[in-house]
Amino acid sequence: MSRGLVHGGDGWERLDARTVAIALSWSVAPSVPAVAAVVTMGPSLRTVIPLVAVLAVLTGIAAYGLLRYATTRYRVTGERVEVRSGLLFRRHRSVPRDRVRAVDVTAGPVHRLLGVAVVRIGAGEHESGLRLDAVSRSRAGSLRLLLGRENATSAPAALAELRPAWIAFALLSSWTPLIGLAPFGALFRVLEIFGVEPAEVGFLRDVWEQATRSSPAVVAVAATSTVLAIGVLGALLLHVEVWWGFRLTREPGGAYRMRRGLLTTRSLSLQADRLRGAELSEPLPLRWGGGARLRALVAGIDPDDREERTSAALLPPAPRRTALKVAAQVLGDPALTAHLRPHPRAALRLRLSRAVWPPAFLAVSLAGLGAWLSWVPDTLWLLAPACVPVALLLAADAHRSLGHGLTGRYLLTRYGTARRRTVALRRDAVIGWTVGRSPAQRRRGLMTLTAATAAGAYRVRDVHVGQGLAFAEEAVPSLLEPFIVPSAPPVPAGS
Repeated sequence: MSRGLVHGGDGWERLDARTVAIALSWSVAPSVPAVAAVVTMGPSLRTVIPLVAVLAVLTGIAAYGLLRYATTRYRVTGERVEVRSGLLFRRHRSVPRDRVRAVDVTAGPVHRLLGVAVVRIGAGEHESGLRLDAVSRSRAGSLRLLLGRENATSAPAALAELRPAWIAFALLSSWTPLIGLAPFGALFRVLEIFGVEPAEVGFLRDVWEQATRSSPAVVAVAATSTVLAIGVLGALLLHVEVWWGFRLTREPGGAYRMRRGLLTTRSLSLQADRLRGAELSEPLPLRWGGGARLRALVAGIDPDDREERTSAALLPPAPRRTALKVAAQVLGDPALTAHLRPHPRAALRLRLSRAVWPPAFLAVSLAGLGAWLSWVPDTLWLLAPACVPVALLLAADAHRSLGHGLTGRYLLTRYGTARRRTVALRRDAVIGWTVGRSPAQRRRGLMTLTAATAAGAYRVRDVHVGQGLAFAEEAVPSLLEPFIVPSAPPVPAGS
């Protein structure tokens, strides 16, 4: 047992005293724009009242940080990790050391400036983890030994490092337009909080007057170009901030460690026996560029939680061949490159029928608006039929993406078009099957088979009933068999 990990005496420790300064920092930065608004527009009820409200809220946040420091204690013993917190309502949480599956060390800009870090200790269940905000860097480093590396002597093996050329994949992010709109949304939100009309702001008034004197086509092109330019720049900056210095290594003690971040640094250690598989994700723009994302399927991490899903990322957006290579190293099997069984043509017909309904509904809605409102063009409904070819092409691509299979100890499933996902899931990680059939699927003899695991639920979509049940039985023998009722043999004629 490492002496640096378990302290003497009763072992109870406080959070780092610099936690107080971090709490106070929450009150400084957000109050700057509020004060600037009062100085710029002059003191009045509509500016001072929001400022007082903002300062009151931020003061409460700072007071909460002080209270947390004063009432939180933690200790690490040979058997458990414990945290006590609270003043009126005391809370004592305890996790056995043999249940610790991940140690996540994060340090934002203020934390790095003060030499502290936030430590999250995962125990394989969403609500059972512990969070220490914040401890010193040296203490955070020693807490990583909870994964059992204190006796390791060999150096970690590097599996992947960031390549400068990978930054090009940041331009293919589907979030780029939303990133471009974000600054405008934030600006108008601030103006609304302080009760300021956009027409009262000089440069906004000038832009609006210029737009009204220009043709709609010029305005549309200028607005789209501006949003895309801001979005591309924002996507590049966000990519650099999140993935700067990325490095994936296999630790001697059997854990994987991911380190990344420019302003906010993050170091996540995952035990290998907590991995349940891997997912190759290919959003449509990234797929066109030959790129992909790779993340680990980890017991105890919610796949629907964006923050937790990002923490399990094994690679930034990277070339697909690189993602497949890293996946083979992590899984110990090139499972994601295995051949997949295609799905029946009934699944294609189902997707084609689904693709037609949204444009039809849109056409009827736009035609109704054109008949009801005089300022809506009568021909606007024609935009909906123009979308039908694109919808049909996406439906056909969604069918081509469908597939499932088995290779070694992994079962595979693939689905999606806007975001195609290929999942390699350990067969021994499946703890249950769910069979779902919509009315449209029942008419076509299809079903959706869902594998339940501690790392989330993963679907085999729109597979033939017989094919899906046979696949489930082959993947995990005897798990689904008690719930299958065999069809009755045919009755001989004349009996």
